[in-house]
Amino acid sequence: MDKANKRQNKFMTLTPLHVAFVWLLKPRFKKLHFAALTVGAVIPDIEPLIAWMFGWSVFCGLDFPCSSSPDRLVLHSIVGAVTIDVALTIIFVKIIGKLGVEKLGIYGFTNVKANAALFGSAAIGSLSHVFVDWLHHPANPVFWPFLVDGSYYVNGLLLVFMGVLPASIIVALIASTITVVQISRALNKSGYSFWLVFSNPSKALALITESTSKAN
Repeated sequence: MDKANKRQNKFMTLTPLHVAFVWLLKPRFKKLHFAALTVGAVIPDIEPLIAWMFGWSVFCGLDFPCSSSPDRLVLHSIVGAVTIDVALTIIFVKIIGKLGVEKLGIYGFTNVKANAALFGSAAIGSLSHVFVDWLHHPANPVFWPFLVDGSYYVNGLLLVFMGVLPASIIVALIASTITVVQISRALNKSGYSFWLVFSNPSKALALITESTSKAN
């Protein structure tokens, strides 16, 4: 395994922040499915979680792994994103919808129909995760199962110009800014300010997910 694969990226865009990049699309492309975009954007990170649970890698801080064993492969590739990730996303969307999450203030997961928009949204969500990771992670299996210079892994795009830490901070700041703007817009539509996130989180969650899922 080459040096890029052995380097440890201790600073990653936190998994939930991945949704920021796909939520931006919902108001502009009305047919996209909110639930599939949201779940698809985080589903690839089941891979390192499973690797940690089964002892294939060790959790150490903000990223996996602490060893050189790969824990990001199939689900973090383009091929995996449009196949396995899509299937997993649809399954999870259906399961979440069955749990009656609207009672918890999470909208957009009920009465989900399996159509082209759902599958397309799931693919967009998972692909966005793969490409965002590619920006700042030091080892990315983007082109799996094809080898690039004898390896499944390629270096992060931003790492040509800077280190892992500044690249990860930049991506995280962009995602955080987008998240704050999206939340503020959703709450403002209902006559509330961002402060509602702190004063009444459950109500804020309901307004945000309802507004975003119905964005047009």
